[in-house]
Amino acid sequence: MFMTLTPLWHWYSIIEGNEVRPHSLPFMAYLRSEKSSCGGTLIHPQWVVTAAHCTK
Repeated sequence: MFMTLTPLWHWYSIIEGNEVRPHSLPFMAYLRSEKSSCGGTLIHPQWVVTAAHCTK
């Protein structure tokens, strides 16, 4: 059996975007669980809108 492994840093690279200063986008949220990580938008101090697959 032959397998190739993708380097870990590949999953954390920015694709078609730019790095920003920390805390410069206070409405953005980063959601991380054991199974996945997703982004979201803060629409209220207690509410984040994200993709449905991020909550499973």
